[in-house]
Amino acid sequence: MKFLAQWSVNNRVAVNLIMMFIIVAGLLTVMNMRREMYPQFALDMINVSVPYPGASPAEVEEGICIKIEEKIKGIENISRTYSSSREGLGSVTVELDKGADVQKIMDDIKNEVDLIETFPAEAEDPIITEIINSNPAITVAVYGDVSEKRLRRTADRIRDDLVDTGPISLATLVGVRDYEIAVEVSEENLRRYGLRFDQVVQALRTGSLDLPGGTIKTDHGEFIVRAKGQLYTGKAFEDLPLITDADGAVVRLGQVATVDDGFEDTDIRARFNGKPAALVQVNRTSQEDVITISDTVQRYVAERRGRMPAGIQLATWFDLSTMVRDRIDLLLRNGFQGIILVFIVLALFLNLRLAFWVSVGSPVSFMGAFMVLDYNGETINMISLFAFIMTLGILVDDAIIVGENIFTHYGQGKSSGRAVVDGMGEVGGPVLMAVTTTVVAFTPLMFISGIMGKFISVMPRAVIAILIVSLGEALIILPAHLEGALLRSRRASEKIGRTIHERIRQRIEKGLQFAIDRIYTPTLRYVVGNRYFTFSIGLGVLIISLGILRGGYVPFIFMPKGDSDWVIAEVNYPLGTPVETTAQTITYLEQQAFKLNAAFSGQLDEGNTLITNTYSLTGFIPRRDWKPQQIGGHCGEVWIEMISSADRPRLSVNTVINRWRSLAGEIPGLDQLSFFTIEGGPAGSPIEIQLIGDDFRQIEQAAAELKEELRTYPGTYDIVDDFKPGKPERRFRIRDGAQSIGVTMSDIARQLRQGFYGEEALRIQRGKDDVKVQVRYAEKDRRSLYTIEQARIRTPDGRQIPLSQVAEADSSRAYSLIRRVDRKRVITVSSDIDEDVGNASTIVTDLKADFLPRLLNRYPGLRYDLEGQEKRTQESLQSLKKGFTLALMAIFLLLATQFRSYVQPVIIMMAIPFGLIGAIVGHLVMGLAFTIISIFGIVALSGIVVNDSLILIDFINRAHRNGMTVVEAVMESGRSRFRPVLLTSVTTVAGLFPLLLERSFQAQFLIPMAVSISFGLLAATLLTLLYVPALYLIVDDAVRAVKRRLGMGQTKDAAGKDMEAS
Repeated sequence: MKFLAQWSVNNRVAVNLIMMFIIVAGLLTVMNMRREMYPQFALDMINVSVPYPGASPAEVEEGICIKIEEKIKGIENISRTYSSSREGLGSVTVELDKGADVQKIMDDIKNEVDLIETFPAEAEDPIITEIINSNPAITVAVYGDVSEKRLRRTADRIRDDLVDTGPISLATLVGVRDYEIAVEVSEENLRRYGLRFDQVVQALRTGSLDLPGGTIKTDHGEFIVRAKGQLYTGKAFEDLPLITDADGAVVRLGQVATVDDGFEDTDIRARFNGKPAALVQVNRTSQEDVITISDTVQRYVAERRGRMPAGIQLATWFDLSTMVRDRIDLLLRNGFQGIILVFIVLALFLNLRLAFWVSVGSPVSFMGAFMVLDYNGETINMISLFAFIMTLGILVDDAIIVGENIFTHYGQGKSSGRAVVDGMGEVGGPVLMAVTTTVVAFTPLMFISGIMGKFISVMPRAVIAILIVSLGEALIILPAHLEGALLRSRRASEKIGRTIHERIRQRIEKGLQFAIDRIYTPTLRYVVGNRYFTFSIGLGVLIISLGILRGGYVPFIFMPKGDSDWVIAEVNYPLGTPVETTAQTITYLEQQAFKLNAAFSGQLDEGNTLITNTYSLTGFIPRRDWKPQQIGGHCGEVWIEMISSADRPRLSVNTVINRWRSLAGEIPGLDQLSFFTIEGGPAGSPIEIQLIGDDFRQIEQAAAELKEELRTYPGTYDIVDDFKPGKPERRFRIRDGAQSIGVTMSDIARQLRQGFYGEEALRIQRGKDDVKVQVRYAEKDRRSLYTIEQARIRTPDGRQIPLSQVAEADSSRAYSLIRRVDRKRVITVSSDIDEDVGNASTIVTDLKADFLPRLLNRYPGLRYDLEGQEKRTQESLQSLKKGFTLALMAIFLLLATQFRSYVQPVIIMMAIPFGLIGAIVGHLVMGLAFTIISIFGIVALSGIVVNDSLILIDFINRAHRNGMTVVEAVMESGRSRFRPVLLTSVTTVAGLFPLLLERSFQAQFLIPMAVSISFGLLAATLLTLLYVPALYLIVDDAVRAVKRRLGMGQTKDAAGKDMEAS
């Protein structure tokens, strides 16, 4: 270490250039780094979706999902398989083992699925995708009281314009129906003209096509031959010849059928601020910046807003950059305040120039860390910025220890250069070890399993990068600057500013010395003299603290609910409910949402209104938060956008949700009405339990009992399961004897499908759109049960036989959704919870202990799995236990190597459990629940709290080896290390202090980690200054006693010094 200090002092120009390079390169890196709210990450999940138009969930399960599950079950590194079968769509999702090669497994799945040759003929091609946790950057709402076609065409043009701009590469339309040309033939016309659906389909396929005919090679060159007859519009299809009589009379398609060049026959309706809408959703790739994209879209909308066609308006919606900016500004503000506080604390205790150069370590370390993060593809987000705030006070600890020791040597009359070299040589080794133990403590956070691990993985990487850069700065850059600062400090002593600062610092120094002489020294003498008694008290306090945590006085929740600028209400009616009923409820909820403006007007600044926009979607709920999408006229959702949370500091999103729920009241006939926010974190449902078995009726009954049990717990609400009775169903079976008249089951099935769902005659590429040409019954026939009774089965020889003569029908009810986990059917019961009233972890623990075992006994063959927050908690804790154990072993190994002792590392590491006391008391004092983030803070704390103990023990050893008695060495080292121990702890707390006082909703989920570190460090500081000396002497007493009992001669005491056996 002396060599590094000497090199730094002798090569000040090189040191300054290195520092400037790091700062400039870091600033350039920061300005070009991507920004987002939370890290975007892959979920280690792959989805296989197969559309099966018109099929019931049972048919989808049998024809699609089971076949895929059986085919892929032999692929390695698949930990779990989920499937959902719903009307018209089969979806299989596989969860992969940690560290699995996602691309390789995707290729394996694709190869296996491509080998399935028994998919139904009507099923479409499989779609295989990797599931990524991401949100759109911003959405453009195109709305107005105009036709659906005008809205769609305008939205198409806007999408194309946006994609053509530089920073945007992905944009999709939402809330719109796909184009379709529907050829609708009534039952009456089929009879009148003696037609079959097959004839209409065949006429379309043969009358509309382009086909290359090859080339003709002549003496004059080659000519391409093409048959050009593709039709592209409904009007063109109307003129298509359908029937030609013997006398040459032609009946065209338009005479027999209604050709509607419009949209698919689905129940999707979108509204924005109460008007019909089409939305252009702008997504970002992992290489694009959300704020840059948002600014581009905002400029485009501002330019085009006044040039829209009559009746059409433009607005931006779900602008994620607003939340990103608010949260980044919040953390930057707290970080800046933390830097100022750290500098003030340093200036009060140290020489002003010394304090300045110690503080310079912060920006140098930050800039270096930003370069490392950018090189590894990380972004600026809430998690990575929190890592920088968390290390504000920690990263200067090594510089404080180095600087304070150099200052002490300088005060002994040494030259500035000699003071730097000697001071660095004395503490360089312990500082290196202290930083290494902190790095080791943060390492387990890099290897947490599951979604939570991916969510916070950038934080330990950022902290480790910051600490390593700060160590390099303290060992290489700082010595040169301290040598120069000490050299110039005498020359500048006569300046007014300097004199004022020196006077203030000297007063604080006197006060500190008074505290050391009159308070700390007597206390330490008492503790040392009564070391066994004081140690017992400390142990008792630790046991009480653990009891407070286990007793629920500090409740545990996975993650606190964050704040958001958007609230969503999801509506679910029984399947088969007319879309008009759902649309009326959606409109009612929009009206109640706007009443929130009056309800909360007194809690906002004058001129502000709470609700800025509303958006609703009927007939479709997209995939969200790992939940499958829902499709059908029975469902829908309403979004409200509020003013930024920074502009409503006194109004939480939960308060808004509760008032909206109250205004909505009870809605007759509704299956489910859920209110929630978009937060972006990985929490999942607070309570989510999967019931698994072979008997679906049994699972259904068990789910009903579980829901009733959940309702008995205070604070639970929105208790639902994902099973619903399906739509009423009419099932047709061929009658005996029908085959004798030439009718088969295939004829019945195909003609029913052709009439009511339709048959795809062909697809045409019209511009950028893939347009189906669909043949089916006329709309009036598809809207009446009477049509089934009047339907005819048509044979190839021209006969038309009433359906009732060849088929018999019965009525039943289909499933709405069939979910399977690892090839067994499941029903998932979930509940939200009011965290002010109930605790999800306590409820789940209680259910596991009593109700769930009794439920399994009542229903043999039934089993359950915990999902949602409980699953995330167990994933995180299990991997954290392993990683933390290995980290403790590594810290012990490092300390044992440093001190060449098996016992002294135990003394140093006793700071870890005593740090837990401070963390628990801190949560109790701050009124916060213990969260998974709190536990991460305690793990990180384990490396921080040993640092001061490590250096104190090193000083005790040095003093004892230099001739002091053990007690004298303990007392003197405690006095000499009081200031740096206090200073390192105070600077760490000062860096986090602004965040501890933060009351904005955006920072709530990060505060528990700051509480764990700051309060834990304060408790560990007390331990270091009082209990570590006592423990040192207790161990020394034990070593001496053992040596005496064994009658050994020349022995060594706790410090490794030779002693005589008595």
